[in-house]
Amino acid sequence: MYLKQTVFIFLLAFSLSCVETQENNPLLVEPEEETAVDQVIRHKAAFNVGAAVTRNELNSASYANTLKTHYSQITAEYEMKMAHIWNGVNNYNWTNADALVKFAEDNDMEVHGHTLVWYKSFPNWFKNANYDSASFEGHVKTYIETVVGRYKGKIISWDVANEIFLDNGGLRSTDCPVFKTFKDPVAFYGRCYRYAREADPEAKLFYNDYNVVLAGGKRGAMRSMATRFKSEGYPLDGIGDQMHYMETTNRNTIKNGLADMALTGLLIHISELDIRINTGQSDNFVYSTTEQQKHANAYKEIVEAYEAIPQSQKFAISTWGLHDGSTWLTDWWHPKEYPLLFDDKFEKKLTYEGFLNGLK
Repeated sequence: MYLKQTVFIFLLAFSLSCVETQENNPLLVEPEEETAVDQVIRHKAAFNVGAAVTRNELNSASYANTLKTHYSQITAEYEMKMAHIWNGVNNYNWTNADALVKFAEDNDMEVHGHTLVWYKSFPNWFKNANYDSASFEGHVKTYIETVVGRYKGKIISWDVANEIFLDNGGLRSTDCPVFKTFKDPVAFYGRCYRYAREADPEAKLFYNDYNVVLAGGKRGAMRSMATRFKSEGYPLDGIGDQMHYMETTNRNTIKNGLADMALTGLLIHISELDIRINTGQSDNFVYSTTEQQKHANAYKEIVEAYEAIPQSQKFAISTWGLHDGSTWLTDWWHPKEYPLLFDDKFEKKLTYEGFLNGLK
């Protein structure tokens, strides 16, 4: 009995000594924790990794925990667009935008503002007013000053203008109030960038569009706009490609397009990334292991292409949504679509590993 007690006391003392030594030695690191951190995209990436979110989704604990664990930045999927905030000349609805900013603040995340001026998001009351160019611009100027000023220091970047060019490089004219109102739409957009810069001098200002790496005409128009902005004193810090592409989209074209974008010297944002895998829109599509691996390879190669541009120009890669259970593509493209990094149960997919493996 005495021997057992002696052994017990010795083991207890030894255990306490080990705990004390570990607590008092900050150099001791649990190896499994280090490995775990290296397997999280927000920690491995040398740039922000973002996701498009909505306020209602943040009410889900599983959603919120997945988001803050794996991502460092958020973009409002639609709740910071003009039609969702601007209810009248002096009537602003801040509820949802404020909630997103608060979530980011509480969880040490950054916010990318999307978007200030988009042809599809002018509210009906504004379009129906039939303003002349001076009144049109005056109201938009006040809107930009009000929104950007409210979130000064809280939103680090803005898509000031969104989708103003066609793939061939021409200006968008159909259903575009700006084209309808101004003889020189590009100059109007330039002034919008100036209003945003004056409202928050520290925020990075982006132009955002789709098919940028695929459509040389659009890239050329964007490059010309950037050159004009610089010569005429309009601020522009970066350009974004939404990258709503397919697994079959040629990856060399994507890589070459990204390299071409980087020749502008501006920050580059992959702003709305999702990759369609059911490319044939088949009702019989099965997301098999083979399809999942192809999908993962697509993510890996796109991330590798982004990593190939100069480090100083990497702003962020943002996925357009968090999980397959809540993606716009199941409505717009096909119900059997699985475009993101997490499944509908918030489990990591092979696409997550593909993204992770594409990082340096």
